[in-house]
Amino acid sequence: QDFTHLRALCLSQGLLFEDATFPAQASSIGHDVLPEDMLRQVQWKRPTDLQRNPHLVVNGVSRFDIMQGEIGDCWMLAALGSLTLQKQFLENVLPKDQGFQDNYAGIFHFRFWQYGEWVDVVIDDRLPFLNGTYLSVHPRTSNEFWPSLLEKAYAKLRGSYQSLHGGYLSDALVDFTGGVQVQFSLKDPPPDLEEILKAADRSQCLMGCSTSGQLKRNIELRNGIVQGHAYTVTGAVKIPYKNGWKHIIRIWNPWGHGEWKGPWSDNSPQWDHVEPQCREALLRNKDDGEFWMSCENFQEQFSWLYICNSTP
Repeated sequence: QDFTHLRALCLSQGLLFEDATFPAQASSIGHDVLPEDMLRQVQWKRPTDLQRNPHLVVNGVSRFDIMQGEIGDCWMLAALGSLTLQKQFLENVLPKDQGFQDNYAGIFHFRFWQYGEWVDVVIDDRLPFLNGTYLSVHPRTSNEFWPSLLEKAYAKLRGSYQSLHGGYLSDALVDFTGGVQVQFSLKDPPPDLEEILKAADRSQCLMGCSTSGQLKRNIELRNGIVQGHAYTVTGAVKIPYKNGWKHIIRIWNPWGHGEWKGPWSDNSPQWDHVEPQCREALLRNKDDGEFWMSCENFQEQFSWLYICNSTP
């Protein structure tokens, strides 16, 4: 499907695009995500039906725009959260020649890396809703639609929304970058893990991590960490602490809420021993799903670390 050609055709005919190859029907969602009776209740709505003034992007693209919906695609959203931090990769995936303001025809496109080349995926902007709420990822800002539309394009690439229900963070990192990914087991970590994290952060790599829990998916522990879940690693720094230095890691939960409650979390006493200037620069005390933790706790709580870059 040629995005430019299809959009021009729709504009000349005064029609909004309807994608016959990924229709607004149950087949595009898949039959195991919802019970059959609920699947029949799904409604498809365009952003222009939902908002008077929809935008593709509001004030730039950020991980905090994303809040996971009913689909279990934390693996893909964790990779997407990392992508938003690396603008050089983001522009490949999210082309700038589209929006709701100029030449709007209900058609959008996104690019993903598949088998050695960038593939352009065209979609219409009809999104699935159940009982008035987003079935898929929903935006934190009500009139910003890039997360929902990008997720729909990725679902089309994979065959259905159901195909996003469980997957590998490592795959999504490669699909968003065409890069090379490496995985580290945190149960048997390399001795220089702290240095690897710092170097990857400096080199603008995409990073993610996951917790174990094949049987207990999405169970939130008392300490705030979710089992069988994928997260984005958004920073790794070494800071002056008390009389020495401390390695701490910043992590983001694609749910958009739900944070670690242990040492170095938002309200923890450890921050009282950090110079105010440093604390100001690092700490965002909000329930936005992002938190800091020590390297030791990171290794205890998570099972895998994924790092992806454009070169080995």
